[in-house]
Amino acid sequence: MKRIFKAFFTVTSIAVITRGISFVFKIFISRELGAEVMGLYQICFSVFSLFAAIAVSGIPVTVSRITAETQALGDVKSQRSAVTAALLISLMISMTVCTVFYSFPSLASLFFTDERCSRLFLILLPTMLTSSIYAVIRSHFWGRQNFFVYSMAEAADEIIKVVACTLFIFLLQNVISLEYSLAYAMLVSDCIVAVLLIIVFFKSGGRLACPTMGRQVVKSSAPLTVTRLCGSLMGMFVSLVLPAVLVSAWGLSGAEATAEYGRASGMVMPLLLAPSSVVGSLSVVMIPEIAARNAGGGRNLTSAIDRSTDFTCAVACAVFIAFAACGREIGSLLYADEKVGEQLSFAAFIVLPLSLNSITSTSLNSLGKENLTFISSVIGYVFLVAGISVLPRYMGIYGYYTSFFVFHCVTLACNYFQLNRILPRRKSYSGAALIAVSCAIALVTGVISSYTRELGNVISCLICLPVAAALYFIALRITGYMPKPSGLIGYIRK
Repeated sequence: MKRIFKAFFTVTSIAVITRGISFVFKIFISRELGAEVMGLYQICFSVFSLFAAIAVSGIPVTVSRITAETQALGDVKSQRSAVTAALLISLMISMTVCTVFYSFPSLASLFFTDERCSRLFLILLPTMLTSSIYAVIRSHFWGRQNFFVYSMAEAADEIIKVVACTLFIFLLQNVISLEYSLAYAMLVSDCIVAVLLIIVFFKSGGRLACPTMGRQVVKSSAPLTVTRLCGSLMGMFVSLVLPAVLVSAWGLSGAEATAEYGRASGMVMPLLLAPSSVVGSLSVVMIPEIAARNAGGGRNLTSAIDRSTDFTCAVACAVFIAFAACGREIGSLLYADEKVGEQLSFAAFIVLPLSLNSITSTSLNSLGKENLTFISSVIGYVFLVAGISVLPRYMGIYGYYTSFFVFHCVTLACNYFQLNRILPRRKSYSGAALIAVSCAIALVTGVISSYTRELGNVISCLICLPVAAALYFIALRITGYMPKPSGLIGYIRK
């Protein structure tokens, strides 16, 4: 456990800095481009991610898991073969997609009603190739538990992207239109990062080999790829259906509906994903760890998964309380948009099932049960489609958040059932108790926030958040999530 804690600390430290840069960058971009243009980018990304999912999405977890297993068994030949096979498969799919769309550019207009989205899509298309290289090589370091290189690759990607975007926006504004500058910046930064990763890969002793592991890579990554592909299809479905429903049922103009979707998907949702900086770091550490333990006979698997789930629940509850109580103030402070704050406060409840769903699916994928997470996702998507088709007609943009809450709850329930079926686990109600107490804390601090809001957003946050933190600290002690200082050292050493 001590080694896991050290790796988690390394990944989290770099990830927090990286996500912090990304977070500030997204706020800057949102302010510069505006809600409507952000909506255009979200619509474009929903289609782009559909094709990227085919080429890349299932590869990272598969390569990291196979690398960890072959590392534990000392099978270097199979490890190199898996990396080579993954690169070839991903690059061939990406090249095929690029060739088709650049040969017949009018095909892009089949997916978009706005010509600006078609142009954005064609600008971003080559990043499929760089993403293929990035995903495979980075996953190789992930599986070898070289978390420093793995994390620094993401940090370098974000920093170079920020620098490139700043240059394109401020220095090339007379050459490139502002709405396309971000797309060009992403293309340039992706190329630079891909080249850097290739150099690091070979300098660190990485080698390619005959791709004899191609069948195993395809078999393992296929369920994950189809799962992400379904997710991308859902994203495209939402980006097309939701604005149309807002126009027809609520009388918004096309620009207003696009702006509402831009707020929801480009501003509020990134905030709701804030726990991923911590939970995502835990997933990064646990996937090769669980895979290696499973290859070595499955020692202490249940303990590792239980501790990861408990930690995820604690982080998610803390973020939920902050957003539920002070979401209006936080959204208004960050984006200078009251609607973002109102929506963030309402959507705070999504954080809980979203985070727990992430760690349970990670555990199943680490055990080589990608087919089970695929089944869970498909069941969840059925509820998501139904929710997006019906709820926004009666709830407006809030139907969007409610639909995603239902999706994550259903998927979490399915994953949790499958995980309990595979591994005998301890019965504990401390997680449910912490969630219940967190809801009560959010309610109390929300009432306080309603009285302090007139003092200004900053003052209100300075009053409410410390109160929420104190109450949450007490809740952690009561529910047993926070061990006594003397017990914490033993907890880490286990």
